[in-house]
Amino acid sequence: MADEKMLLVVNPAARHGETERLVPVIDKLLGTLPHDTVVTEAPGQAVSLAAAASGYDAVVAVGGDGTVHEVLNGLMTIPEASRPALGLLPTGSGNDTRRTLGIPDDVAAAAVILRTGVRRRFDVGLCNGIYFNNSFAAGLDAKVTAKAVEYKVTKQRDGLWLYLTALLHVLFNDLASFPLQISFDGEEPQAHDTLIVAVTNGPTYGGGFFITPDARPDDGLFDVCMIDPLSLPEALVRLPFVIAGRHTRMRPVHMRRHASLTIESECPLPAQIDGEVLLENRYEIRILPGAVEYLVPRSD
Repeated sequence: MADEKMLLVVNPAARHGETERLVPVIDKLLGTLPHDTVVTEAPGQAVSLAAAASGYDAVVAVGGDGTVHEVLNGLMTIPEASRPALGLLPTGSGNDTRRTLGIPDDVAAAAVILRTGVRRRFDVGLCNGIYFNNSFAAGLDAKVTAKAVEYKVTKQRDGLWLYLTALLHVLFNDLASFPLQISFDGEEPQAHDTLIVAVTNGPTYGGGFFITPDARPDDGLFDVCMIDPLSLPEALVRLPFVIAGRHTRMRPVHMRRHASLTIESECPLPAQIDGEVLLENRYEIRILPGAVEYLVPRSD
């Protein structure tokens, strides 16, 4: 990748503002690698920056999963023939995307990937016109995400600890299931009473919960995890198994693989898409196989 020109889109607020202080360090790490660096000034700006980046070979998201999400949505407006690859320097709170891609957590090591890595095609999810790289989840997960957004600011937490404490708050205070109508791959809708519907490209979400441990981001299918209603004691007993990805054969858990699904609810249903909170009555979700190229480590 040494001869390619890159645009670095930096979210200075990532990891409680630490990313802003890393900008000169990152420029030094990249050295003579041709690149421009833009620091965003407001949420959503990374979308427009990436959308205008067709003259670059790659656009690098410097931040967390939210930054990658914005950059992806900008890149997907560019025709495929001229669409830059997507790179990642993970400096955020959750960084589930970097786990899916095999990007090191260390910024210096991740910068090396920008020089020595390869392009590899990965699937992209599409939900109600919004693209996502890692996960969509409806139900209890969205409540957890909303609480995590609060805790990130008020308690200065990040990573797995951020989402775990948010989850415990929701379990103790708002543990309720959702009556839904779900259609998989265009089949007739079926009624489901469920706590969670998680639809993923990668194995983790929430800063490291292995919700779909066998998920592959390039197989043209989502991994779907649904969990039946649970009492508080049942949920607490199963929680460590969900964190470790050892829940998939438990009786209340249903694992599936699909290319599309439609979720409908009589009441507005909370959901999250790559950590961004949504509230709709209907979600139409489908996979776009191999729709974007990422810069990833060599496999040899």
